[in-house]
Parts: sequence; structure tokens; C-alpha cells
Amino acid sequence: MFLVEVQLPLPIFKSFHYLSESYLLPGIRVVVPFGRQNLVGIVWKCHEASLETLDPTLEYKEVSEVLEYFPLYPAKFFSLLEWISQYYHSPLGLVLKMALPSGVFKIPERKIYLTKEGEKFFKRSEDLKDLIEELKRGISLKSLQRKRKVKPKEIKEWAKLGLITVKTVIPRAKIPVEVFYRCKSELSGELKDRLEAIFWENPEVPEKVLREKLSKGEIERYLRAGYLERIEFPKTRRVVLPTEGLTNYVLTPSQRGILEHLLRAIHEGSTKPFLLHGITGSGKSLIYVELIKEILSRGKRVLFLLPEIVLTHYVERLLYEHFKGKIAVLHSALSPSQKLSEWMKILEGRADIVLGTRSAIFAPVENLGLIIVDEEHDPSYKEEHLPCRYHARDVALIRGQLEGALVLLGSATPSVKSYYYARIGKYKLLTLKERPFVSLPEIKLVKLRGFKLVSDEVQREIEIALSKGRSVFVYLNRRGYAPLVICEECGYVWSCPNCGIPLTYHKSIERLLCHYCSFEVPRGLLCPNCQGGKYKFYRAGTERIEEELQKLFPNTEILRFDRDIVSSEKRLQEVLTKLYEPYPKIIVGTQMGVHGHNFPQVNLVVVLRAEEGLFLPHYKAEERTFQLLLQAEGRAGRKMEKGKVLIQTTIPDHYVIKFALNQDYEGFFQEELLKRKRFGYPPFMRLAVFRFEGMQEDKLTERLLRLKEEMEALKASKQLNVEILGPSPAPLRKLKGLYRWQILLKSYTYKDLHNFLEYYRELTLGNIRVVLDVDPEELL
Repeated sequence: MFLVEVQLPLPIFKSFHYLSESYLLPGIRVVVPFGRQNLVGIVWKCHEASLETLDPTLEYKEVSEVLEYFPLYPAKFFSLLEWISQYYHSPLGLVLKMALPSGVFKIPERKIYLTKEGEKFFKRSEDLKDLIEELKRGISLKSLQRKRKVKPKEIKEWAKLGLITVKTVIPRAKIPVEVFYRCKSELSGELKDRLEAIFWENPEVPEKVLREKLSKGEIERYLRAGYLERIEFPKTRRVVLPTEGLTNYVLTPSQRGILEHLLRAIHEGSTKPFLLHGITGSGKSLIYVELIKEILSRGKRVLFLLPEIVLTHYVERLLYEHFKGKIAVLHSALSPSQKLSEWMKILEGRADIVLGTRSAIFAPVENLGLIIVDEEHDPSYKEEHLPCRYHARDVALIRGQLEGALVLLGSATPSVKSYYYARIGKYKLLTLKERPFVSLPEIKLVKLRGFKLVSDEVQREIEIALSKGRSVFVYLNRRGYAPLVICEECGYVWSCPNCGIPLTYHKSIERLLCHYCSFEVPRGLLCPNCQGGKYKFYRAGTERIEEELQKLFPNTEILRFDRDIVSSEKRLQEVLTKLYEPYPKIIVGTQMGVHGHNFPQVNLVVVLRAEEGLFLPHYKAEERTFQLLLQAEGRAGRKMEKGKVLIQTTIPDHYVIKFALNQDYEGFFQEELLKRKRFGYPPFMRLAVFRFEGMQEDKLTERLLRLKEEMEALKASKQLNVEILGPSPAPLRKLKGLYRWQILLKSYTYKDLHNFLEYYRELTLGNIRVVLDVDPEELL
């Protein structure tokens, strides 16, 4: 007899124990009884037990079913999940649910089958005769109760008497396969001539190709005779990219020096993280490729993280050029079956490189030698929606320590936190300050006056670029047509009733939309305040800029690149194909277009509103604005000619705009660091935030004031150095119909903050939703 510790995907800080007649490998899935239902869980530990060693006060249940006999998540990775659970104060079962592919923990379906005894019994009953055929095939418990109105009590009685058996059916995601045919035995005569003409070049031919040469009947006949063999391979994604490959290149002395530094660290077995600060276009990707080659030559494997799905295409192509079929890709745009297919490819050791977004940090990559976190500053690495609000970059650093792998963080605009750690020696800092074949672009300030969207100077520069056969990238980090819609007659601002924020007008669909809860209003709707039907549109989004530029340049193709246009992976592929075709065009894009793209022939970049996002109520507003400006500037002149950047703004004296004009990261860092130190923000202090959401704001605030008193009393009694700020309304006070308040915690020490959080990790406040976010990236 064995005692099995099972982790269930539940918001509970405990595991559950069951009995099993045989030893079960940690990491496999099992079905276990839980209350009145069956759940799928992961075996965490298993050890031999006897009646003497079991707790006599507990009633142990048995494992109902074992779903597979190989671990979906090997036990060697358990320590990483335990660290995540402890650091982010999230139940281990929910961490597992987040780490594994979707569908793994689906609620099992129960089916009822008729036994031989049951068939005899049912034949003798006029009321039950018509159930026999259905029960022989198997019918779900729900269907039997709903369609036949059979009561649960009757079903239990039948099972007790042995008339039926109840089995748990677990939905398993189907791994897609590609079918090929292979010549199996010696051929002669006419058959030899016919099949050799098909198979002489390739020993394995895809089914689709073979069916063009032979009929379905012929293929089946040859299979039966043993001339052909049907084989299946896991189906891999095929992404046709318009980007140019990089196969013939020579590293510059600067790139070679950085690579040698990294190779030396690998040779010495150092696991101290590196931060590679390389300006846009400096060739960080080439260093990545050479480093990966070295790791693979040592028999190790690589995990390569990117912040956005859109970036996996460019890097996937780059890596494919050099490493062919050794790559697995993981990101949220894959279907469940595709994701499981890639997961199994990694688990079975058929992929040496795993490329993916945030969740790929959990990939079961064994024998890991290198983790690359590209664009490490990007906020997309932080999970903002699941119960466990982990940061993939920070998890990567811990995983590197646990597995003895080198961690390389790369960015043209490193986060203030990472750069600070590199400056004080926690990370090793490497810098690339030059572009290999072209100088940095010329950057010019355009002071905007009045309400004109595109100034005369910007218009002239765009005309010059297009006349030379070049393309233009116009950057504005706001989508839609107009972010503010006001009734012309009474001044009413159209706002979301669920979130209390202004609705954005989208002209292409004639709707006013909320970007948070998707509430929408048709444009023709009358003003709810005065019943007027006339609107005024204020400010501008990419949709309006696209329209304005089309009027100014009617003979030029304008392409928009934002989340409204890229609604699926298929649509993304279509848009990227057009963007990368080398003909003169104007690309209007949000931040989607500023990370990692090398749009061909773009030698002019226009930033329309450099101050966009600068005054959000968030301590990182200046940092993110500066990063996006530098990334946008980096799209100019990345080929063989010097580019030009125009920064259009109404506030040219702001320190962020000044440092962006000079591409002075060091100057910005020093200024920002002084501000962070003065007001007590990372990297000098640790943060955690409790967010509370409720329907009734008065009851919400009343309960939070009591909670604040309890927290202050605990802090004093335990002598913990924690500053408790709030409760206060969140900057976005109402979202999706719920009022939002928060309590912000600050501490100079990790230990004090986490000791304090231990007392509140299972905090519940009735019908008030509570979310704990450790190291928050968003305070909105």
C-alpha cells in the first residue's frame, strides 16, 4: 500500500492524500474522489505506508484512475513551482494549473455501461428495456439524468447491485499528426516502376502528395499487400515569414568580445546572470545565435523567452535558419492540441530549443544550459490576469539558479530595476553601443502647436522619404479613431457604465467601445443626457491617423499595425507579409510595431505624440514612455543608410523627451533613480498590492478600513518594517461593474514583506474579491 500526495487545481493552500495499491510516479495525472465529484490531480509525492503509519483520525480514499504512466511534469521541476507558490503566495495547485497546457485538468466525464447481469435485469423490466442499447454503448451520467429522468438514487442502487459500471472518461487533447507513406518491401515489374517514380527522391512521401498520384483504393491495396507502410509524425507549426534570413554574417569586434565573455562564463560554470544592454540594431540576435550554437554543442538545451507573440515569428525564422527542426514553440495563440503537441515534443527530448512567451518559462526542458530573456524590460512578462501574478523574467532567474543554467537578459532599454542590479554587481553588465553597418539615426524635435495631428514639417519629411522610394513608420501608442467622444449639444462625455472611463470610437465598425470590458454603443444612439445625435471626436488613435494620412497621401498605401487589425495568428501572418514587402508605404502602428521588427526600407520614423502615456498615475509611467520612444526610434535606418526620426510633442522640456531626443539611457536612468529613491519605489523598496473589488463601494470601504486597523496592529505586534498605504481607490476606480480599491505595501526588506504577507495569503472578505500582487507592474 502507498500513500499518494496529490495536488489539485484548487484555491487551497494544502495538498490531499490518497491510497494506491501500486507506486505512482510523481508528475503523472490521476483521477481522485473529492467530495461528491472526481477531479484530475498531479501526483506530488508517493511513499510506502502501513496501517500503523497512517493517521487513524482520517478516512483515506483511494486513487480512482491513473491517466498515464509517464510524468507530464517531471519531479525535478517541482522545486521551481514550490518557489513560485511561496514567493507569490499562490496555492501550489493553481501554480500547476497555470504551468501545464490547458485541458490537462478538465473535469472528467462519467459514463455508465451495462453489465451482463444488468442486461438480464433490464430485459425483464418493461420500463427499462429501451435503455439497454444506449447503456451498452455507454451513456454519460448527465445525459441519463437529464433525458431519461433517472434519479441519482436509482443509479447508485444499480451500481451497488452490479447492474452497471460507472467509468471516468478524461478528455485528452489530440496531438495533431501528419501522415506519410514509405516503401516497405522489394518491388518488381510494373508496380516497381510506378512506385519508384514516386519514392525515388524521398523515402517518405506525404499522404497529400501520394493521393495526387494514386487512388484511395490503390493505396489501401498496396498497404494490405505490404508494399507500403503508413507512418505518422507529430505535426509542427509552419510559419512562412517574409523576413530575410541571417546566415552569412561576421561578428563585429564588439559582438565577438561580448560573446567570448559569455562563453568564458559557460566554461567556468558560472550561473551569475548577465544583462546585455545593446542599442537598437546593434546585433544582439547574432550573439544569441552564436551562444545557442555553443550550448547545443555541449549537449545542453536552450529556453528563449520573448514578451509578445508577434515577435516569435521573427526570432523563429532566425533560429530556424540555423537550427532547423530542433525548435518547439509555446505561446497562447496556439490551439490546445498544438500546445500539447509542442509540450510533448519538449518532454520527449525532440526539441533542443524552446521558444515562447511568458508561460514558456514552465516548459519541461531538461538538461537546460541557457535561458535568454529578450526585451527583458517589457511589462508583458508579468502575468496580470491569473490568480498567480508571476513575472517570467524573475522566474527565469530562479530557474537558472536551480538548474545551473546561464541566464542572459537582453534589451535596448533595460528596466531601471535590472540596470540598477547590474550597476551594483548583482548581474554582470555587457554593453553594445554601436550598430554594425550603419550609424544611429538623426533625431529632430518637432514642437506641436494647436490641434493639428500631422504638422507641416512632418508632412514634408514623409513626402521626401516616399519620393526616394522609402517607407515611413508612424508611431502612436493609442488605437481606435478617437479616445474621447463628447455630445456636441450638451457636452456629455460618452463613458462606460461598467468601468466609468471614456469610450473609444472605432470608425471601421461604427461603435464606441470600452477597451476593458468590451461594452459597446452603436454610433447612431442618441445622447442619454439631452437626446441629441451629434458627436465631437477629441484626440486621435491609429485609426484616425490612418484616415488623415490617406487624405494627405492618396497614392500611397497606408498599413495599420495594432491589436484591432491583428485579431488572430492567421491575420497576423497576412499583415506581416504585407509589412515586410519592400515597396514604399506608410506603416501606422502602436507599441506592437516597435519591438524587434526590421521593416524593410523604413528610413523615417515619426512619433506623433511623444508624451502619450507620460502622465498616467503610475510610478513606471516615465520609464515606459522613455522605453517606447527609444524602441520606436530604433525602427529607422536599420539597413545600409542613416535614418531620421521626428519626435512631435507639445511638452519638449520634459526630462523624458529630452533624454529620448539624445538617446541617452544613462542620463534617464540617473534621473529616474533619484526620483525612485526619493519617493520609495523599486529598486529601493519591495512592493505588494492587495486589490479589492465589490459591487457596493460604501460596504467595500467600511470593511477595508477595519482591515487596515488589523494590519497595523499585526505589524506592530510582529515588529515588521512594512509601510501600509491606503485603503484608497485604484486609479481606474471602476472596471466591469465592480468598484476597485487597494492597499499598497512597501518594505525595504524582502523578509519583512513576505513574513507580513504570510498572515494574509488566504484573506477572504465575504463577497469582496481579493487579489494579491507581489512586485506589481501595474498600479492602475
